Amino acid sequence: MRLFIGFICLTFALYSCSGGASSAYDEIKKMEADITELSENLQPGEIVPEEKTNLLEELLKSFYQMYPENEHAPECLDKLHMMYSGRMDYETSARYADTLLDKYPNYVNRAMILESQASTYDIYLQPRDTSKVRYYYEMLLSEYPELPKDKREGIESRLENLHLSIEQIIMQNN
Repeated sequence: MRLFIGFICLTFALYSCSGGASSAYDEIKKMEADITELSENLQPGEIVPEEKTNLLEELLKSFYQMYPENEHAPECLDKLHMMYSGRMDYETSARYADTLLDKYPNYVNRAMILESQASTYDIYLQPRDTSKVRYYYEMLLSEYPELPKDKREGIESRLENLHLSIEQIIMQNN
C-alpha cells in the first residue's frame, strides 16, 4: 500500500508540476468528492477504504509542501488537522493546527482553530496542559473581541477554573 501511495504522490507531483497549483488542488477536490460519494453509499458496518483517506492525506501534505504560498495551503493544513483529530491522533492534529496558526495568521477559520487547540489540550491530550489551554483561549479572546457574549463568558469561566478538569466541572454543576 505504501508503494501505491508513493506512486500516486509522485504522479501528483509530476501532474501538478505541469499544471501548477490549480491542477494539484483539482486533484484534491476530486479525491474529496470520491470519498464523499463513497461514504454516501456505504452499507451499515462499511467504512471508506483506508487507502482513499491515506491518499487524500498525502495529497494535502504534498500540496502544502509544494505550494505553501498558495491561498489553499492553509485549508490543506486545516483539513489535515481535522483528519488527525478524527483519527484521535491529537498530537499530530495539534502540530498541524500550530503550523496553520503560525504560518497563516489571517486564516479565515483561525478562531475555530484556536478554540480547537484549547479543547485538544484541555480534554484530549493527557496529562492536561493548562498553560496551553490558557494560551489558546487568551489568544482567542484578544484576537476576537467581537466574540458573542455567551462564548466569551464561557471561555472566561473556563480560564477561572482551569484547575478543574471538564469532568470535575460537570460533577460540580450536578
